[in-house]
Amino acid sequence: MGIVEIIVIGTAVMLLFGVLVVILVIAQQKQVIQHKLTLRDKDLQLQQERLAAILQGQEDERRRIAEDLHDEVGAQLSVLKLNLSALQQQFKNGNCEAERLKETRDFTDTIIQELRFISQRLHPQALDNLGLANALDSFCSLMNKNRQTSIRFQRADDTAPVDRTAALNIYRIVQELISNILKHAGASQVVIRYQTTPAQLLVEVEDDGNGLLVGDLEAKKQQHGSLGLKNIESRLTIIGGNINFAAGKTGGTIASISVSDYSPRVNTPIWTDPLK
Repeated sequence: MGIVEIIVIGTAVMLLFGVLVVILVIAQQKQVIQHKLTLRDKDLQLQQERLAAILQGQEDERRRIAEDLHDEVGAQLSVLKLNLSALQQQFKNGNCEAERLKETRDFTDTIIQELRFISQRLHPQALDNLGLANALDSFCSLMNKNRQTSIRFQRADDTAPVDRTAALNIYRIVQELISNILKHAGASQVVIRYQTTPAQLLVEVEDDGNGLLVGDLEAKKQQHGSLGLKNIESRLTIIGGNINFAAGKTGGTIASISVSDYSPRVNTPIWTDPLK
């Protein structure tokens, strides 16, 4: 075998060895990248689970406080109102004492209504008993009392069952949006539209205000951190939902919430939306 053949064979072997080394390096890099992606996914999942646990803890505490307000303080105020009504019957001659009793009874009634409002804000009983659509309808009725802004609720004829976690988080998101509108939008009217399809749960909140809430979620979170949109984003992350902001046709803002995976999980409690 000549020197030239030896050189050719040696060169070929070296090239083959070099290609093999490159292949092994690429394979190792792929494994490292895949491992990093797996760790990132696990970290994101862990963060989501922690966030869900924190929010669930907050909801449990809200439920406890709401039940205490309703069961203890509310019951005592109701008894006080009954006692005042009974005393008022003893003063039918129209004297100042009777009028004062009437004023006290009316004031007690105002306290009871405010207590119900606080309890509803802390934990909506209608969500437990009647489902998401009816809870939102009840929320609108509650917010319309002693308010200059009119809030209307509209929904389609048919409504599908909603998963417990999705229902609670959507309810809180709508609460936050309404709070933002009342504080910053200067709106006179708000319409909440509710619809379920086989593919999506859709909730639209439209106001006729000044349009300050227009913009995507990330941009508005950076510009107006005090508006509570970070909380909205956290809740959307838990349920895999999306929100988009757009300008209304005649001014104001349209916030559109969509959730694809909203159906009840197997063997988990659900809130259903019965037909009217």
